[in-house]
Formats: sequence, structure tokens, C-alpha cells
Amino acid sequence: MFRIPDFYQMNMTFDEAKLTFGGDLLKGMERVREAWDHYAAGNADDMYEDDDAFYSVWEHEVNAYNTVYVMMAPLFEGC
Repeated sequence: MFRIPDFYQMNMTFDEAKLTFGGDLLKGMERVREAWDHYAAGNADDMYEDDDAFYSVWEHEVNAYNTVYVMMAPLFEGC
């Protein structure tokens, strides 16, 4: 899950999250995670000045990620 600053947190339904990812939840989540990993590793070619800049661009996607994560986590408990 992402630790989203309060300013960028959204109350998003599961249906809104699905729409944000275009229906392919896994692919959408992987895309967001890859963007974060790329930025966090310092490979973003100065595209994002700081975390705030990242979240301002990826606001909907990181909220969708967290929504899907919370909704799907119970399916994997005990695995």
C-alpha cells in the first residue's frame, strides 16, 4: 500500500478504482508500483521534484491501488 499524504487521499469505491485502471486491476497496480519504484530509485529523470510532485501526478492511481489492495487482501489471508 501507498502512504498517501492527507492532501492526496481520496475516498474511492472499488468500482471507481476499476475504472481508474481500465478494468485490468493487476496491470494497473503493477504500472503504479513500477512508476513509484522508478521514482524512488532516483530514475525518474527529474520528472518528480519530490514525493508531493509524484502524488500530484499519480493521485487517482495510488488511491485506486490502495482501494483494490484493501478490498482484495482478505482473499489472500492465510495463504
